[in-house]
Amino acid sequence: MDNIINIVKKDLKEVAKKLGIVKEPVVEINKNNIDSHFSTTIALMSAKELKQNPIQLADSIKQELIKKEYYDQIEIAGPGFINIKLKTELLSTTIKNISTLKEAYGKNGNKNKIINIEYVSANPTGFLHVGHARNAVTGSVLKEVLKFDGYEVQTEYYTNDAGNQINILAVTVFVHYLWALGIEAEKPANTYGGTFYDDLAKTMIEKHGDKFKSLSFTETIISDSKVHQIFRKEATEYFLAEIKNQLKDFGVVIDHYSSEQEMYDTNQIEKLLQEYKEKNATYETDGALWLKTTQFGDDKDRVLIKKDGSLTYIVPDLATHNIRIDRTKADILINIWGGDHHGYIPRMRAGLQLLGHNPDILEIEMVQMVRLIKDGKEYKMSKRKGTAVWLVDIMEMVGKDALRYMLASKSSSSHMDLDLDLVQQKNATNPVYYAQYATARCHSILNQAEQKNIKANLEKNNLLSNKKEIDLLLTLDNFNQVIQMAAKNRAPQLICEYIQTICKQFHSYYADTKIIDEKDLPTSEARLGLVVAVLQVLKNAFKVIGVSALETM
Repeated sequence: MDNIINIVKKDLKEVAKKLGIVKEPVVEINKNNIDSHFSTTIALMSAKELKQNPIQLADSIKQELIKKEYYDQIEIAGPGFINIKLKTELLSTTIKNISTLKEAYGKNGNKNKIINIEYVSANPTGFLHVGHARNAVTGSVLKEVLKFDGYEVQTEYYTNDAGNQINILAVTVFVHYLWALGIEAEKPANTYGGTFYDDLAKTMIEKHGDKFKSLSFTETIISDSKVHQIFRKEATEYFLAEIKNQLKDFGVVIDHYSSEQEMYDTNQIEKLLQEYKEKNATYETDGALWLKTTQFGDDKDRVLIKKDGSLTYIVPDLATHNIRIDRTKADILINIWGGDHHGYIPRMRAGLQLLGHNPDILEIEMVQMVRLIKDGKEYKMSKRKGTAVWLVDIMEMVGKDALRYMLASKSSSSHMDLDLDLVQQKNATNPVYYAQYATARCHSILNQAEQKNIKANLEKNNLLSNKKEIDLLLTLDNFNQVIQMAAKNRAPQLICEYIQTICKQFHSYYADTKIIDEKDLPTSEARLGLVVAVLQVLKNAFKVIGVSALETM
């Protein structure tokens, strides 16, 4: 059976068509009227177009809708709002839907579209920090949301392993290598910080011994070019492996890793530049090669090759997107970028359009900074030192579930203060504890019922009739609508908001209601059915955000 809200939408759509209304009906749970379950503004929205009084049009809708089997009462309020009250037996079908579909509850039909998401893509020059963690959560939750909404979803990580930052990495590791050999060396100011470079330096000694100890270095290069390439390659491989392990521990597994260096090695950059030239999309002036991005909305043309012959950052980025479009066959590419990249978007879209691609294929979701708060102050310390608070440190402090939940709970486009003390508290002020306590409470109730040999009624019945039960049923029924909205708006935080709504309603219901009453088995069985439904929907929602649904606390 279809979700209740979809049944109401379908019925309203039939009525609207009969009355000549062309607008799509919008149906919402009615939170302001205790005597109705849903409301719609279809009469208000359509009256002007039909040249009718909205109250009269609302009455016409009411007269048609009440003829259908599921409606107990329909009222017109204000200037033309329609409030809809359903029959109790329809509301209780939610439990059967959930118990039948189980893990599939909330999923929407196959959309036959491919979405490719590129996220994290941190330079392989060290450990992941808390900013990367927010990017990772945003991408991984969005992936699950889109899969639930019926899309085929691919994920990938673009590895910046060819730029000057890798030269700096090689020198950084080389200095630590010398230190590990007991050789004094002054570390250049622009190299990277972190004690984890010591671990890699020890690995380099185990593999190569001290044969490089007599070499010198500058800020960006080791004097022997072959040795420099060894340190570049092995350091990059080491940290990319570390990043993959840290992501896995954080509940993030990415399908495909692409490489900037590989594009150079396979002449993809040259091919891109030649393609632009063949399309008459470039010109030369002042000794530089320019791309005509102003043809497609950029505020100025962009340099591809500078006077000194070096490439600008946009060249490999455009090349990798060109390859990615052809390789993935995706209908939509989503990039999850840091908030400081906002100005980069128009030039990327223009560059793709000059290659003949639809610029709308590329979507950019921005992730803003995270500020950590501890003891009421900004927290900047890391026991591994360096310039950031590393993901592994925060996970050790608060755990994977707490960190994932909190990072997913706020729009990624907003700056975020993450209170490390709050997420370690064992009370209702901590939204992670509050949510996980709900699943533990469900398990506890069901275990008690099993001990008393009372089974949940998962079929349609009329015994769930008090307001808190109805509110829970309506919220549970709305799960796939929340999934649709989160997918459409690229808004993973809506899943956390939905979880908090269920948990608030369920904890309140538990406090006010005797769920297991051996003197009234039919009502107890119906209420246990509701508990089963709450638990299943919470499990499904938790799976989307990559957080454990605990059985005990």
